[in-house]
Amino acid sequence: MNTMPEDIVTALILVVLAMPLIIAIVLLLANLGAYFLKIAQGTTIFINAGDSLRAILPNIGGFKISDVEDPEGRRWLVPELDEKKRMEAFFHNSLPKTVWFQKILWKTLGIRFISVFWPHTNIHTFDIHSRKRLREGADVEPGAPLRSRIKDSTGSTVVDSLLFLVPRPVYLEGMQLAGDNSQVNLLFLPIYRQIIPALPVYYLKGDFFTQLDAAIEAAMVDFFATHQVAVDKETKQFAADFYDPPQDEKEKRKYMKRFEPSFLTYSHWLKLTRSGEKSPIEQHLRSLNASRGYYDQLGGDAKWRELKDYLDQLTHGKFSSPIPTGQAAKVMPSGIIPRFGFALVSLRLVDWEQHKDTVKLAQALLAKEIELHTAEGERQKAYGVRDAINARGTGEAGRYTKLVTALIDNGVHPNVAAEVVRTQLRTENIGGKESKVVTYVEGGGDSSVMVPATSPKTPGEAS
Repeated sequence: MNTMPEDIVTALILVVLAMPLIIAIVLLLANLGAYFLKIAQGTTIFINAGDSLRAILPNIGGFKISDVEDPEGRRWLVPELDEKKRMEAFFHNSLPKTVWFQKILWKTLGIRFISVFWPHTNIHTFDIHSRKRLREGADVEPGAPLRSRIKDSTGSTVVDSLLFLVPRPVYLEGMQLAGDNSQVNLLFLPIYRQIIPALPVYYLKGDFFTQLDAAIEAAMVDFFATHQVAVDKETKQFAADFYDPPQDEKEKRKYMKRFEPSFLTYSHWLKLTRSGEKSPIEQHLRSLNASRGYYDQLGGDAKWRELKDYLDQLTHGKFSSPIPTGQAAKVMPSGIIPRFGFALVSLRLVDWEQHKDTVKLAQALLAKEIELHTAEGERQKAYGVRDAINARGTGEAGRYTKLVTALIDNGVHPNVAAEVVRTQLRTENIGGKESKVVTYVEGGGDSSVMVPATSPKTPGEAS
């Protein structure tokens, strides 16, 4: 029977005994960012070789770095549900004979090997020039102006990773509505998604937040200057968020006969859908993620199909015009994604307020609305009285009809039945709830008949 040589057994025992020490050293190095690194969930880390980008390492579930570069030579962070393909992309630039060991480290300890040439090959750090957070809930003082709800984050702004989802509060003051030149102040909370990781970090050098703020402001200036709502021609009242005639010619004529376009006024703004996917604001901003011209630059080449499919998903197939106009064209001529490397994926209007120059108009509109609601209340009250009278009359008519019908069915002559109803009406009119009359005398002389004018009380009934 063959036995394992004693020296091999000894070596294996030593390896097993040394394993905890090896793991402890690896973890220590990873915490120091030397030779090994940790990547927080939902972030991307960048590896430099000298001063140049060597690798992009995302730890984002369901996403990987694209297999191809875009026309500008940059790789995207794209959806990928296949775990095997995600792992291949994650370790694509590793030494082939070390991949198996690196996969073990990653799956068991959440650690990624950097390079044997550390510190020449190292983790890239960058300065995010402006970080802000939104005050909400207990942090907000009652009646506080919107501007005060944005707080600049304190502490160091030098980081070594880029968030996949980035919330960024934006305060916009004095947005002018083209319909009546009124102004509003807005507090938005856009959420951006990382699309082209190298662009904001290496090309914009971390100075992308302030430029994203400027892009949102430019887009909102354009929105308030150009957006048209549907107004009822007869009542001149707001009818729909969009002036959008149907494509069918017959339906289009009917639509245009009933509605007319109008630029936004303060009154329209009060009725506009201001948040959610159906909001004209969110639809407008989403379309600016990429222009049609940028989408067409990718061409029909199959190698860019994953990039084009992702653009379709992000924009819902709605792109800005090939050559954007207005303020947005100056800030992001091809869209938010190719300009900043992020996509706008969500937008919440946290709150809004009338601008100081619009306070009087707002008060006048509020007074007008109160008058309209008061008048409507009076109308509804009158309708209620009318309906009650009609209902009572209908009920009384039905009661007497049933009485006459019953008398006739029992052989009473119709004229006699009519006389009975007339007599009952007279007695009921005399013996109302407040009447003091207790007996009604029908006829005269010896043929007089005494009829109770009010119903006698039953025994035990309270007086």
